[in-house]
Amino acid sequence: MKAGRWRVRAWHVVVAVAVVVVAVAGFAFWARGAQGPGLEGTWTGSAEHFTAKRIFPIEVRFKSGGGAMRWGADLRCSGRLGSTPSVMEFVLVQVVGEECYPGSLQMFPTSDANQMAIEVTREGEDEVTYSGKVARTS
Repeated sequence: MKAGRWRVRAWHVVVAVAVVVVAVAGFAFWARGAQGPGLEGTWTGSAEHFTAKRIFPIEVRFKSGGGAMRWGADLRCSGRLGSTPSVMEFVLVQVVGEECYPGSLQMFPTSDANQMAIEVTREGEDEVTYSGKVARTS
């Protein structure tokens, strides 16, 4: 065999296919982690507002008819969560509170099925406004 030349053997293909299958299955299980018990319930935690350099509490509630979110110091901001085509993304509307703004909430599974990473983007902006983690408390 000449240096620099590779011959593809059947076992190379089998190993490559197995790696792809395991990677896809692992991603699917990871992505479904929070969907196992569903999103219903109360999720609480904290988030950091990058530009304001503040950390504040977050509370997200899901029930069969929709959801709601409260956030900020003393949870003074509140709004309704509406569905979007994405299972893990919600529109934040009917926002009440001084210096509280509508936008979108994205939730991402973590390795713990009862914990989610969140990102909130203010309406009309592209950059994430604040992010954090919430855990299911009920």
